Amino acid sequence: MHILGESLLNDGSAIVFFTIFSLKFMSELNLGDETLGQDVNWVEGFALFFRMSLGGAAIGIAFSIGLIVLLFCLNRHLNPEEVVQVSATIATAYLCFYTAKVICRTSGVIAIRESITTNTSSCLDALIQNQSI
Repeated sequence: MHILGESLLNDGSAIVFFTIFSLKFMSELNLGDETLGQDVNWVEGFALFFRMSLGGAAIGIAFSIGLIVLLFCLNRHLNPEEVVQVSATIATAYLCFYTAKVICRTSGVIAIRESITTNTSSCLDALIQNQSI
């Protein structure tokens, strides 16, 4: 059985763990720069993990719902001459990653994975015409 986005979920969780451990490692190096690293204990580490992973998932689902509403409001199907759906999907993916990673400081990879999963499960029938199959 193939799980949709399983490799992205593995990559996203690895990035989250790397971020937490690199914060701890940089604080233990004590290079004289207080802005480098953060002393993370077990409780803060778990809190940071859940904030990054669940926050990224929530952002991905929010962007996915926005894309689904946009695609259904346009009420169009995916045709070669209509690039609105493709442009909206690509723009949503980039905006989702940027919002999650830079603005909210959560996992952008997990946000993209949740966005892809929600879009695939929700609007696959609306995007694929039966005549083109």
